[in-house]
Amino acid sequence: MARGRIAVLIPAVYDALDKEFLTGIHTAAKQIGFDTLVFTSVAAENADSYTCGENNIYNLPFLTEVDGIIMAANRFHDEKLKSEILNQLEKSKIPCVVVEEKHDKIKGVFLDQKKSIYNLTDHLLVWHGYKEVLCLTGPEENYEAKIRAEGFISAMEDNDIDWHGRIIYGDFWRYTAADLAQKIALGEIKCPEAVVCTNDIMAVALCQELQKHGLKVPRDVAVTGYDGSVYTLITKPAITTVCGGDLCLGKSAVKALAEMMKINCSIDCGNVHIRICGSCGCNNELGERDALLEETEKMLRRQLDRKNFMFSNYIVKMSDCESIPKFASVLDSLRYMLSDCISVNICLCEDWRTEHPEYRKHSFSENINLIYSENQPGQLLFPLQKLLPRLNIPHEPQFWVFSSLHYSDRIIGYIATQYEKAELFAVDEHYISWCDAVANGLDIVIKKSNTEYIWQKLEEKNMTDIYTGLMSRRGFVRKLKNGDVVTMISFPHRCRTMQYFVPIVSAVMRSDDNGRIAVYMGEAVFGTSLEKESYDEFVGSLCRSLSELGIYIAENEIGVTSEKILDKQCADEQLDKMYGMLTEKNVPKSSGAYSESFSDLRKEMKYSPQNSWSIALAAEKTGLSGSHFQRLYKKHFGIPFIEELISFRIDRAKYLLKNTSMSVQQVAEECGYTNCAHFMRQFKERENMSAGQYRKAEKNG
Repeated sequence: MARGRIAVLIPAVYDALDKEFLTGIHTAAKQIGFDTLVFTSVAAENADSYTCGENNIYNLPFLTEVDGIIMAANRFHDEKLKSEILNQLEKSKIPCVVVEEKHDKIKGVFLDQKKSIYNLTDHLLVWHGYKEVLCLTGPEENYEAKIRAEGFISAMEDNDIDWHGRIIYGDFWRYTAADLAQKIALGEIKCPEAVVCTNDIMAVALCQELQKHGLKVPRDVAVTGYDGSVYTLITKPAITTVCGGDLCLGKSAVKALAEMMKINCSIDCGNVHIRICGSCGCNNELGERDALLEETEKMLRRQLDRKNFMFSNYIVKMSDCESIPKFASVLDSLRYMLSDCISVNICLCEDWRTEHPEYRKHSFSENINLIYSENQPGQLLFPLQKLLPRLNIPHEPQFWVFSSLHYSDRIIGYIATQYEKAELFAVDEHYISWCDAVANGLDIVIKKSNTEYIWQKLEEKNMTDIYTGLMSRRGFVRKLKNGDVVTMISFPHRCRTMQYFVPIVSAVMRSDDNGRIAVYMGEAVFGTSLEKESYDEFVGSLCRSLSELGIYIAENEIGVTSEKILDKQCADEQLDKMYGMLTEKNVPKSSGAYSESFSDLRKEMKYSPQNSWSIALAAEKTGLSGSHFQRLYKKHFGIPFIEELISFRIDRAKYLLKNTSMSVQQVAEECGYTNCAHFMRQFKERENMSAGQYRKAEKNG
């Protein structure tokens, strides 16, 4: 079982060497019984709002329960961001190490790079007998550049060859390599027999540029690299390089951290090795082919998986949600797109709905909403310190990745994905696009929900229906008095389209002698209050107005009813009955008339069963009377509304009992029960055991 957590801070994981580094960490972390938690972002040096939102993820491990931190300092190219993280590490009381970078207050972890370059240089000098050898390394002030150059110097000295004037300090990038190739081709520098490049990027660039100038590798100039990247295999000829360094480095970082935490362990960090290829003058076609086939197979398999993205229309689907339950349902349908991961979890800050300019731009809230996790019914609120509910139940050491969930500089929360192996994860264009689509979808949910809330408040204040300009039902009920006669008229289902609806609204307003007493009830049903029970005059006036507007509806298509309000306290119920009678008349013969609204309602119930659900509320959401709603719901799903609500609540209760340490009372409240005894009775009726017995059985199982 996992007994601790190691956090890894690393920028965009997209290179095979990044995966090798994380594989080394996870392999060693499992050996000492620790989870590996990777916190990563898109690598970018532009200080724009998007980058700020991405980099916020590096605050997360300092706010949660982690036992140690590894910072891949050598991979951060944004010096400002690197400095900010290092400052946090200095102040933190958590054991931490930095990789391949010297620091006064934080323990550094380094490979014996000097030895690796020594062996590579010695191979050229002894095996091939080269004498005229140059070393192309990074900036002179850079630690790695200097230590690798020292390996070159030692090999030259041990072979009694003068090294002075043979070291070229560059940029660890292709520009210095291109410049060196040009100078060799133009004769500005005497053509060497071989060049030892202290990273693969420079080695690949040097080979390409030398060949552009007509020089052959290795016939005219032999070239070697350092890192073991896949690019050295697809260069012609393939480049001899140092491999396995990142795997060893990852294991070494965990070993150093374990020693700081006083954990007894015997982690074998392994050794680096030279991958012999054609660029140095050796012939190893079989080894090159096998290595290249292995890498090609991985790339092709990943490319095939990515075809899912082409036909999923996932961006549109995620952008077409008006609520969290609907959004969670869409995520369920698109979960297959992240085929490499075991689990996906969407975690939102408590204040994620806050609009501009007050929205969160830094860090995270004290409590987090888990709005989506496979097989989890409803939302779950948990303390940020716990990081993720799944990590707080007994489990074997796992590999998790945490990325920022943000919209520009608005901090929404974070995405947590679990993988069986470190090599299966990459911050590639597909992963970035998927995360951005989630953030964009949530931003639209925010805008839709806030807009709806504002309109609802305006409607309550003005008692006016926002779509038609007629009186709202709420305002209409307030205005009614005992003895008023309400006339309600319904139009056929086709009249919901804009072609009919706007003229009908206009005709209703023109036909209502009492001014703004006309009310829109929904579903192309309108009403008004008249002085007496006779409504023939009102209907006749309405039909004439429609004719003048070019709308012709047969008399048998129009439904009309009228009733006297005997008790204002029961007016809502009376209006419901009238409304239900008329809307039933207008329901199309097909059984799917309410399919979409009922499906949306059911999804909302499933993902938020803890809400204060009632038949009246559900009926209002679907625009039906209570009794009519119950009949249609059972007909549609084959189960009564109340029974399905209980089923959803019990499902959520089972999840909470299994995955959290909440008391039974707290579980009952989280599932929408105000009476714990009532919850316990319903739970036992459906599961044939008490809630406590269920929890015990799951933990023992």
